[in-house]
Amino acid sequence: LPISPPCFLLTGSNFTPHQNVDSSAGSCAATRPLPMARAQSAWRQSVPLLALTAAAVAGMWWIARRAASGLTAAIMPRLPAAVQKYSQVPKPGSYFTATTIPKGLLKQHNTKVGTWGIIRVQQGRLRYQINEPQPTVFELSVDEPGVIEPQVLHEVAPLTDDLKFVVEFYRLPNTGPVDEKREGL
Repeated sequence: LPISPPCFLLTGSNFTPHQNVDSSAGSCAATRPLPMARAQSAWRQSVPLLALTAAAVAGMWWIARRAASGLTAAIMPRLPAAVQKYSQVPKPGSYFTATTIPKGLLKQHNTKVGTWGIIRVQQGRLRYQINEPQPTVFELSVDEPGVIEPQVLHEVAPLTDDLKFVVEFYRLPNTGPVDEKREGL
C-alpha cells in the first residue's frame, strides 16, 4: 500500500505520531505508531480523539511551546504604509551592540505622539518586549524586525554577544514637527 505523510493522534494525555497506511482514507485510518516521546504537559489534557495533519500539529506545537514558556503567540504590530523615515539612532554607519545599548533602551520607555519606529537587527538576536496592553515578548533577528507603536511602552535586551542593531523613526506626513530629546542617544 502507498504510505502518506504522518498524521498524529491526540487522545487524552497521549500525543502519538502514526503512519497512515491508507492514503485514500484522508485521515488517520489503520495506523501504526511511530517512535516519539510524549509531548509537553500542554498536550496532557483530556480531549476527544482527533486526527491531525503534520502541518496542523506543527502549528499547534509552536503555540503550545510559546504558551508553556510564558510567551504569547502575538503578532508584531504593522507600520502604516504612508509613514516617512525622519531619523535613525545611532546615525547611519553605526550600530548599537550588546555592550553599547543606551540604558534608556534597556528600561521601559516610549516614543512621542505620532512617532513610529522599526528596530532593525543587523547581526545577532535582540529581545523586544512590548509592555502594553500586556507584556508581549519577541525575539528579533536579521529576518525579524520589531515595530514600535507611538507612545506604547517597550524595552529591549541583548540575547547574543554579536548583536548589532539600529532604531529607525517614522511619522505620518503633515503631523507636525518632531520635538524629541533622546536621552543618551
